[in-house]
Amino acid sequence: MTSEFLTPPSSIEAEQSVLGGLLLDDDSSERTQKVLSILKPESFYSRPHQVIFAEMRQMYRDQKPVDLLTLFDALESKSLTESVGGFAYLAELSKNTPSAANIVAYAMRVRETAMERYGIEKTTKAIELLYARNGMTAEQKFDAIQGLFTEINEHVKTGRKTGLRTFYDAVKDWSNEFDDRMKPDGRSRGLSTGIRSLDELLGVKRIVRGSLFVIGARPKMGKTTLYTQMGVNCATVENEPALMFSLEMPEGQMVEKITAQKGHISPNLFYPDMTKDDYGYHGDWNSDLQKATGVMGALIDTNNLLIDDTPGISLAHVMAESRRIKRERGKVGMILVDYLTLMTADKAERNDLAYGLITKGLKTLAKELDCVVVLLTQLNRDLEKRTNKRPLPSDSRDTGQIEQDCDYWLAIYREGAYDENANQSDTELLLRLNRHGETGVVYCEQRHGAIYDCDQEAASQRRREKEEKPTKRGWILMKKNSGKQAVINFIGMHPGCNFQDIRRGTGLDSSVVNSALWQMNKDGQVKREGECRSYRYTLTDPTTVTEASDLQFMKRPGGANPMTNLFNQCLAGVRK
Repeated sequence: MTSEFLTPPSSIEAEQSVLGGLLLDDDSSERTQKVLSILKPESFYSRPHQVIFAEMRQMYRDQKPVDLLTLFDALESKSLTESVGGFAYLAELSKNTPSAANIVAYAMRVRETAMERYGIEKTTKAIELLYARNGMTAEQKFDAIQGLFTEINEHVKTGRKTGLRTFYDAVKDWSNEFDDRMKPDGRSRGLSTGIRSLDELLGVKRIVRGSLFVIGARPKMGKTTLYTQMGVNCATVENEPALMFSLEMPEGQMVEKITAQKGHISPNLFYPDMTKDDYGYHGDWNSDLQKATGVMGALIDTNNLLIDDTPGISLAHVMAESRRIKRERGKVGMILVDYLTLMTADKAERNDLAYGLITKGLKTLAKELDCVVVLLTQLNRDLEKRTNKRPLPSDSRDTGQIEQDCDYWLAIYREGAYDENANQSDTELLLRLNRHGETGVVYCEQRHGAIYDCDQEAASQRRREKEEKPTKRGWILMKKNSGKQAVINFIGMHPGCNFQDIRRGTGLDSSVVNSALWQMNKDGQVKREGECRSYRYTLTDPTTVTEASDLQFMKRPGGANPMTNLFNQCLAGVRK
């Protein structure tokens, strides 16, 4: 009884019937193609059967006829006949299978036992992990075990295993994914953001599944607004579960914000005193309230929006809850976290290392669950000292690792946050990093806690006209060899920056930046790391950064002398 219990599940008879049936069946029959899609060589328990099926599959791929003689010749050419029992065993397989009519049913039986063996393998690993004394905490062990069970669940659904796989298997799975992609509702397409112009910038791939999408901004720019908007779009338009981990905003406020956003109404609706004219509420309260309840009902009906406002959650909590939803529902569309530095991080020598472990874990989770993880992050206050305050990936607070881990890095910028005379609704979405496509700027408007698309050409023209206006300051910052010095100063303040960072941060033309970098490299003033087109630059001598006292000025007639933030103006380059 004990020996029987310890014997791995298998069905040698079913395996023999599958192989014999394939030898009898027409190579192009629907039955044969179905079997080839269901089984892989490792699905067979018997080693000789694995070798035979692998050779047959290769012959089908090469469009060679498969029968007793051709199979024997193929195995003999590779000196494999003895390992599979010789010609006699191949003949026995064919002889003992009366018909190919039931080979699909036999193949399903073989796959069932293969899944059971895979489950035993992963469960054994889980037990060994619990017995191990390897320095892991109990919580870390349970987190790893959940990952093992997620692998089992994925294997049951797709037949895929983790670890090394042949290129043939990879292409086979890709072809199935490609077929799904061609369908109008195919899940293999990436996820949209719900903002048309941003989706157009992302291209036909949209946000590729398995990606970490980082949104960075200073406070009050609209991070949470974009976060909720993307989550609602995933739940309603993409019709996939959106898991929203809100560390900053309580659940009730999330309900109000999402409802107002989706219903295009003012969130003041939910506070009776705020609906008085004194507070600028000009809507029809009864009508708007009815609209709000309708929106709530529609979101409830989708059953795709899930909110967790547990404060100070850890990476393990996010992973455990996300895996649970994946097991229960079979899929996850987006996991959204607001925001990184409010999460409880494991102890490390430095904050950036601690938060780096979180970003690595979230990236791994996105790939494991085949979903998109959207992560919000605060940016350093130092960026506000620059003349050009549009954020760069290097501005992320305590998160130097984030640039390496993320697939997308999007900044939110509102001129109105720094200039009370600017249009307060004008918003720029700056896609700085995109592993899967182009980068660029998308212009939007923020109203009543929601982000709306706008005319991109008109908004771009307004920005150009504003930047071309003469500065109100009476002095223009000048410097001998100013283009090169501006580049030196920027690299000194942002070691590890790339070409695009320098160009955007200094405001200099690409040709000026290229010339400066070439000269600096020739003179040994800068170190380059990485590959061509993606070099990252660091100064060899940080003392070459210009101090404010070294600057020279040229006076503009009728202007005043600006004696503040001279060093930061220099970082922005020469702008008239």
